[in-house]
Amino acid sequence: MSLRHPIAVFLCMVMAMALIWSKALLSIFPVVFAIFTAVEIEIEPFKIKWVLTPKNVISLIPYKPFILVFTLYFLLFFVSIGYAGDIAEWWKLTHPKFPFLLIPLGFAMLRPFSRREYMLITLCMIVMAVWSSIWVQVAFYSEHYLFSQSLGFGGSLPTPVNHIRYSVVVALSMIICLAFAIEGWKLKYAWERWVYGFFAIYLFYFLHVLSVRSGLAIAYAGLFLMIIFYARKLVRWKQLALLGMIILAPFLAYKLVPGFQQKVNYTIYDLGQFRQEQGNQYSDSERWDSWRAGITIGNQHPFFGTGPGHFRAELAKYYKDELNKENWTRPHNQFINVFAEFGLFGLSVFLFVMLYPMTFRSFWKQPLIPTLYIMLLLSMLVEHPLDTEIGTVMFLLITILGLSYLDGLEKGFNSVS
Repeated sequence: MSLRHPIAVFLCMVMAMALIWSKALLSIFPVVFAIFTAVEIEIEPFKIKWVLTPKNVISLIPYKPFILVFTLYFLLFFVSIGYAGDIAEWWKLTHPKFPFLLIPLGFAMLRPFSRREYMLITLCMIVMAVWSSIWVQVAFYSEHYLFSQSLGFGGSLPTPVNHIRYSVVVALSMIICLAFAIEGWKLKYAWERWVYGFFAIYLFYFLHVLSVRSGLAIAYAGLFLMIIFYARKLVRWKQLALLGMIILAPFLAYKLVPGFQQKVNYTIYDLGQFRQEQGNQYSDSERWDSWRAGITIGNQHPFFGTGPGHFRAELAKYYKDELNKENWTRPHNQFINVFAEFGLFGLSVFLFVMLYPMTFRSFWKQPLIPTLYIMLLLSMLVEHPLDTEIGTVMFLLITILGLSYLDGLEKGFNSVS
């Protein structure tokens, strides 16, 4: 009996919980996961064997290219040492990308994950999202007026981790619960379907209390995608009813949730200030300035970018020279970040990495998996999640876990046990 796969499942469960629970574990466990997946541990007879060899990795490429393709993003950073300039700065931006090497290699060395394993891992994230949401609301309603006013000035509620990343976790959890309810997936009991349905509705409500626009946007996008994927299974009146509910929900939230109303009003006001070039102190204006900074820097180094070693220095220089600001921020768009750091070459590699898994027919077999993947891609349009520990592990875990499950379906493995 081999212990490698059960240990890997447990480590994935811990990483799923750590998305909300512990940033330290997000740094440690990708390394631990890679080590245990690289070692075959058998009980009877007891034997330990190192299996992560170049020969084995090369042999896996024809069978799991949709998983191993994500290592290219790490290699993009690694090879840029050739024009890094400031090696210390290059290392600061490169070492957080090691999960793009460790996690794909680890999953590639394992057998495909079953439906049950997929559920166990994602439910760890969902339980943490639901549990933490209770305490976020306790804090919110204990100082309801204060936090409502704060939302009206671009603020956010107190959350266990960065509020944007947290809202994405909640949005993904909501869609996963909805899919479990629709598909009737269960670990053991038939009544689980109703629990998942309830959690989906509850988390959808909580997203409006949280009032983080990134999370709300990808949540609505996810719901719209689910309607498209399940359209053939629903009669026309149910399709129209679901679409009507999605359209009506933000209007109801605007009327019934004061914090959400304040955030909408703030966004409209901030947009007006930016158009009049008077929005320097507002969060949305800062986001748009960061986009302009990244595009300008990318255009100055169009082929191979600044390289990670020079990127932040170039940003600081642009903010000081063009915007008269001492404080700077990275572009709130993953694609612009890649363009500025690696130019058109790097952006082409990044787009290939992101789009390649979608070219496989099996990718579209189970609606939940492409829905989650597209939601994660959409979040990259307004943030740079792959430059953070939480965003990186969340993207890799949710994406590659889903691809592993789909790989099992395609190869006729047991999809439940």
